[in-house]
Amino acid sequence: MGLLDKLAGHAEIGADTSFVEEFLFEDEEIIQSYEFIRDSIVLTNLGIYQVDVQGLSGKKVEVKFFPKKAIKYVSYETAGTFDIDVDIKIGVAHNTVVTAEGAAYSAPISFKVPAEQADEAKEIVNLVKKYYLI
Repeated sequence: MGLLDKLAGHAEIGADTSFVEEFLFEDEEIIQSYEFIRDSIVLTNLGIYQVDVQGLSGKKVEVKFFPKKAIKYVSYETAGTFDIDVDIKIGVAHNTVVTAEGAAYSAPISFKVPAEQADEAKEIVNLVKKYYLI
């Protein structure tokens, strides 16, 4: 995938999983991975890893793991007339975020996929349903 594709937000399927490989259990298998600009998600048979690359240099990386039992829902929002992206949200427990007003809530794993990659986005939804919700 070229730099322009990444800057446009195009998701790369089968993305680099090196950030999570050291955290995998012996019997944990990667189902699929997706990279969006710098961040990525990795679906495994035990749960979902969210990789958040931070800072200008990208040297700071946060890896979050959400086990199967923490995954509550998945949503897919189509691109509207003026939207260029479809939105996917994976509801997870214990991903607490505090708003500026002091209210706490469990934030979903949220990312955008270009509208022309809607089929790949639907694949993510189906994999989440198949491995974590059914």
